Amino acid sequence: MKIELTYLQLLLIGMGVGLILGLIPLILGLIKGRKKLAIWGLAASIAAGTIQSVLSLITVIVFIWLILRKSAETKPVEIEVVNKNPLDVQVKDSENP
Repeated sequence: MKIELTYLQLLLIGMGVGLILGLIPLILGLIKGRKKLAIWGLAASIAAGTIQSVLSLITVIVFIWLILRKSAETKPVEIEVVNKNPLDVQVKDSENP
């Protein structure tokens, strides 16, 4: 039995593989609160899967690493004012009265 696939069918199969693999960074990114990377991971995986199915696997690995790495922008620096009413302090110089 001979199986023949057209170029369009191969593209659609690659897109399907990219979509299925792209769900991994999408779900992981939404859980970790990195929504923008999650959506970009899904889109990049579908695009890479359209070119070649193996590329979508590489794309998924890269986006999983980007989502899981700890970056400086994930937790902003919090500033807390300890004393809202400053004290009026005078310093006396003992050498020059």
